Amino acid sequence: MFGPEFLQQLSALKGATDSGMSRLPELIVEGSAGNGLIRLKLDGTYSLKELQIATELMHMEKADLEDFLAVALQQAIQQVTALREKELMHSLSALVPNPSDPE
Repeated sequence: MFGPEFLQQLSALKGATDSGMSRLPELIVEGSAGNGLIRLKLDGTYSLKELQIATELMHMEKADLEDFLAVALQQAIQQVTALREKELMHSLSALVPNPSDPE
């Protein structure tokens, strides 16, 4: 059922995905809200690397500040998700032929 060729392909696939994913901690994205009054940075593993809150927001209502933080975080999470998909597709492109490419 699973011959040596299949196991070799599986091993190559694992190596390609591991290679692509190993770069993720080095890749940084930024989310912001309130015209840049709140900025945060996440790496490719969704780890928070930096959070900046402008002093102008010190007297802001708690709910408004939470809304700004949620917007900035959601923005960064979407960017990381897209980045991870791109990295995975790039890693796999050498192993999996593109079905839209004519042969």
